[in-house]
Amino acid sequence: MKLIPVRGNTYALEDWQLIPLYRLGENRCILLDTGDRSQRQAIEEALDTNGLTPAGILGTHVHTDHSPNHRYFQEKYRIPVVLPAGEAGLCLTRLNLKAYFFMLPIGQIQAEEDVRDMVLTADRVIMPGEESVSLCGASFGVLHTPGHSPDHICVRTPDNVLYLGDAVLTGSDLTRAKLPYFFSHKDAMESMDRLRREKAALYLAAHKGIYEALGPLIVENQAAIRDRAEQIRALVDRPMTIDGIYAAACRHFGLLTRNRWKSALFERNLRTYVEYLRDMGALQVFAEDGLTYYRQ
Repeated sequence: MKLIPVRGNTYALEDWQLIPLYRLGENRCILLDTGDRSQRQAIEEALDTNGLTPAGILGTHVHTDHSPNHRYFQEKYRIPVVLPAGEAGLCLTRLNLKAYFFMLPIGQIQAEEDVRDMVLTADRVIMPGEESVSLCGASFGVLHTPGHSPDHICVRTPDNVLYLGDAVLTGSDLTRAKLPYFFSHKDAMESMDRLRREKAALYLAAHKGIYEALGPLIVENQAAIRDRAEQIRALVDRPMTIDGIYAAACRHFGLLTRNRWKSALFERNLRTYVEYLRDMGALQVFAEDGLTYYRQ
């Protein structure tokens, strides 16, 4: 894992995703997200190689690829973790995490190491109206961008680098993903519209890239959401239950896994598109014989 300069004291650890950090002098840094569990050792080795010790963590959202290392660094280095209030609530207990992993039984949530490691008590929470936060003497701008997760934020470093987290997807997460994930596509689209108006010296995306302009990437993201949603809408050629839509979509997108964890994620991702189609008025819902049906 390589430490690359971004702008001023803003750097990023480069792996299959970018993990930004803000340097506090020569030897300390604030991590903006902490990668996934498999990256833990590589992060520590890269920090040590560059003579850096974590002094704090400022997280954009709590997902398995961004937050399972928060508690590890918090406990090992005795440093504060700052999270948006909604995300802090989600990861407070394993039962709270079921609000994110609603398709899994609580026993599996406890069994999955990546998920179990997400349980955390934040030292400071960012409330919905807050537009800045101070951590270890450095001041960061906060832009509330719900959608990819319920209380996702983007973080502006003192160098005017806007870290996007996953508010905007890039690379294979966008171009090759069969169902790019957002917790609420409607809110994600609105957050992207808000981001379009934000000016920064550079924009840094977790998955992954550093950009001078954000407009074209937002257009691509919004088009991808509409495209996947339209493909799913077209599959509903008769009144169908949600399971019928799942089955049709799995065949259509080639989501033919035998892995129970993956199938649960596909089920979750497909539901968010069905909900988006309802939000947009493209699908109607009715009940019959105790079952919920969808139709165009």
